[in-house]
Amino acid sequence: MVKLVEIEDDAVFDDDSQYTTDDEENESVASLSEKEEEDEDENESDFDFEDDEDDEDFEETFLERIQALKDIIPLEKRRAFSSAMSSISYWGTFGMHLAGKLSWVFTTSALLVVFPLALESDREKMMMQWESEQGGAGEGAIGGQQPMLGGGGVMPPPGIASSAPGIVA
Repeated sequence: MVKLVEIEDDAVFDDDSQYTTDDEENESVASLSEKEEEDEDENESDFDFEDDEDDEDFEETFLERIQALKDIIPLEKRRAFSSAMSSISYWGTFGMHLAGKLSWVFTTSALLVVFPLALESDREKMMMQWESEQGGAGEGAIGGQQPMLGGGGVMPPPGIASSAPGIVA
């Protein structure tokens, strides 16, 4: 360690005159004592700063602290913790794969079964509404026959097929 020593300059005492008064002498002595106190304060703060630098050399990272726990925690406990974490990881991965496969099955089933069923239900509702607009489904037709798809008790002329919206003949 390097020790700094301040060399006092004699220029402080040199004036134009050879003689100094008591007041000037007291002021110069007081200014010197103030400088010495400031130097001591600076030296103390330098010493505190040096301690901080020494602490920085010994600071550990978080990873280094975790690695140091190897010496504290017994081997059996570390193995038990490691196996528990491996088991949790395995079951979590398995669960995520299973959830993905099940969601694929439900989505494709909905698209292949439920969506066409909903379309057919909508067509049936449209057909029932169309029949009710034509004059009432279920009333007997002329001659005791059931009305054809056209409904309303009126038979279409021969050779013309009756059709409703959404029904393909």
